[in-house]
Amino acid sequence: MEHDEAIRLRAVERYVARELSPELRDAFEEHFFDCQECSEGVNFELTFAANVRAALRTPALQPMPAPTPRSLWEKCRDWLRLRPALACSYAGNVALAAGLAFFLLTGTREAVQPQFAQFHFAPGPTHGAEDVHALAAGDRLYAVRFLAPGRKSATYSYEILDAAGRRESSGSVRATDSQEENLYLQVPVRGLPGGVHTLEVHAGGPAGQMVSRSRFQISR
Repeated sequence: MEHDEAIRLRAVERYVARELSPELRDAFEEHFFDCQECSEGVNFELTFAANVRAALRTPALQPMPAPTPRSLWEKCRDWLRLRPALACSYAGNVALAAGLAFFLLTGTREAVQPQFAQFHFAPGPTHGAEDVHALAAGDRLYAVRFLAPGRKSATYSYEILDAAGRRESSGSVRATDSQEENLYLQVPVRGLPGGVHTLEVHAGGPAGQMVSRSRFQISR
């Protein structure tokens, strides 16, 4: 498919909306892997559609509950004032709990820090492995997104292969009940050696239909 024909057919919008016939879809995929303008258009449309769906699913804000009446605190304070030994015991327990909470929060701060995840577009097995996605040496996850198969599966399995085709890791994940056209998958890559690796995703077990195939490189 030539670029002029892709523009005339509005192939970017129709591809994301899954309105292209199988023949036109294959022809357009072969085209946009060599066309930066169409490739950027597909990524933009997929990201925009995902953001719109996420915004529509955001629940409405609920009113804040009424504050606890001060009289309850005053009653507790008066009750503890009459029992100084018990008050000291409670104070010690509170201090111990606060110290433990501080240790847990500061000790695991790196693991719970919020961050943006970059989902790499990884379409079907025929066209999905031309590009090599670059990962940093400290990255723990490799995130991909791909079009959901026409008939969704309850579970999906994945395999990570080395450059020689040997399996390095594998696993399975249960699919969500979402009706989105794209599936988003993150697989752990911490501990893998530097170099180029291949991720294959199958619907169902390893012998099922391959729905995504992509390559990524971990910096040495």
